[in-house]
Amino acid sequence: MNNPTDTNYSSIPIIPAKIVNGILVIGGVFVTYKLAQRLLLEYKKSTTQSQVDDSPSARQAIGLRSAINPSGISWFKSFDTTSVSVVLETAKSITNLDQVAKDYSNLFGDNLLDDLQSELSASEYQTFLSIVASNPKKQAGQGSAPAVEYAKASSLVVAKKEVTLRTTPDASNHGAIYEQFSDKNIIRLAKPGEFLGYATGRQQYDQKNNVKFIEVAFVVNAVKAPSAYKDKNKLRISFWVSSSSEYVDIFPFYKNMYDAYPATTPFTGWMKPQDFFTLKGLPSSILLTLYNAPILNEQLMAINLANANTLLGEPIMSLQTTKGEFTQFRTVDNTLRWVEKKYTTILTNS
Repeated sequence: MNNPTDTNYSSIPIIPAKIVNGILVIGGVFVTYKLAQRLLLEYKKSTTQSQVDDSPSARQAIGLRSAINPSGISWFKSFDTTSVSVVLETAKSITNLDQVAKDYSNLFGDNLLDDLQSELSASEYQTFLSIVASNPKKQAGQGSAPAVEYAKASSLVVAKKEVTLRTTPDASNHGAIYEQFSDKNIIRLAKPGEFLGYATGRQQYDQKNNVKFIEVAFVVNAVKAPSAYKDKNKLRISFWVSSSSEYVDIFPFYKNMYDAYPATTPFTGWMKPQDFFTLKGLPSSILLTLYNAPILNEQLMAINLANANTLLGEPIMSLQTTKGEFTQFRTVDNTLRWVEKKYTTILTNS
């Protein structure tokens, strides 16, 4: 009878030494790789931390992490309660989301957008992106979109339907009786088809009410103004209005607006762009036609004909093309037009 303590080693396969050495080498490479990866992560983290004082993106990354993982314990992140308000407030100051995401990865080893998507609801995440995209100071990184511009400065704005004009970009108040003790920022309701003025280029996203606001303004030209505005010459009037295409129409040129809303024509005679009176005092240089000259739109298509010895406006820039050299100019009503250079000369106001 065999001794139960005896072991029959003859049935155990023998692993060749080369295979054993190979396994050890592979294991060593894996350990070395993981160690190098960890050292690289630590180096990036250290480098990013050293730049915190001078780097807004690093501070924003830390702010977002604090909102997502307030306990500071990384493995507890999924159990922490994310402060949505802090995330959205931080979004307002982000001008380079790509760099914030990079700093976030360097500091914490995680993907910022993945973390935000897992911690926020779909609507909250979309609001975060909308706030960042709406920042007019946003920097477009590689592969990212430039800042979303609700309305270009100097664009003409018309009420498409009844819309509220406000003193601040906040749509919380609706003028209801039960809101009489809340903050009031409503100026009035604009009527459908009403010319509101000119976009200033300022914009704000009201994340609480999911409304994209633009600032609209004009100055009063009392010469052509109705009696109620005769004593308000040069007065600047401004307000905030929703930029939604449901409520307003935005036009780049007067002709486009006149074609769509003929009734706006009389109002542009006294509701003028903000720099109207600056332009009325002759600019440093002005474009004069020497001969009858076709006036061109932004596509360099003829839309009008100016007689010889006509003051066109302030020259802005020149453009050389295969069809000739053109000069862009700004008219007295703040519209940009083009004309062939050979028909004109520039007068200097010295």
